[in-house]
Amino acid sequence: MIRLSKPKGILIAALIAVGLGGTYLYAGQSSSLPDQVMMTSREAGPVGPRFDATKWFRSGMYVPQELDGGINPYIMTRREPFVFKAKDNVFLVQETLEALKDVQPEVNTQQIWDTWPVLTRRVRYESSVFLAPDKPADLYNLYLQVSYRRFVISLRLEGDEGELRYDGDVTEVNSVDALEEEHTKIFEEMDDAGTR
Repeated sequence: MIRLSKPKGILIAALIAVGLGGTYLYAGQSSSLPDQVMMTSREAGPVGPRFDATKWFRSGMYVPQELDGGINPYIMTRREPFVFKAKDNVFLVQETLEALKDVQPEVNTQQIWDTWPVLTRRVRYESSVFLAPDKPADLYNLYLQVSYRRFVISLRLEGDEGELRYDGDVTEVNSVDALEEEHTKIFEEMDDAGTR
């Protein structure tokens, strides 16, 4: 794996991995939620101050994730992730070009400019966090192949119908790196589906 931007932190990555690898807590059982669900913001980190986020789970928009037999205070799952539409493609292409500007070695983006690819089917939901109290954000990965190079570009959708934006991380995927096996599988699935 080649990291091309600032790491978010080993502890945060570990919590996301644990949350995504585990089963969803209380999935489909909103009546089993505790009276109060306390969460922390992305900026504050997993051990930051907590705030009451109960309404976001009671509404059914988000599902808690499990951590050590309780609710993970840092990440959650959106019950129905955003479906990218044709009108969103302009943003996806523009943000892709922006994200690749600082990648080294330099990426020749002329192919993207020339073909203006359809990227809406190359986005996958990852997880959700709070940017601040009452400000949820859904995190997505865009899987892009430029010539022989493969990139995973992080995106976020703020709020229920908020702004879609580049989230600051680009990872170049090396198919021989075992750490990137999951990303490689997703690329292969997309290629098999003809979404390149």
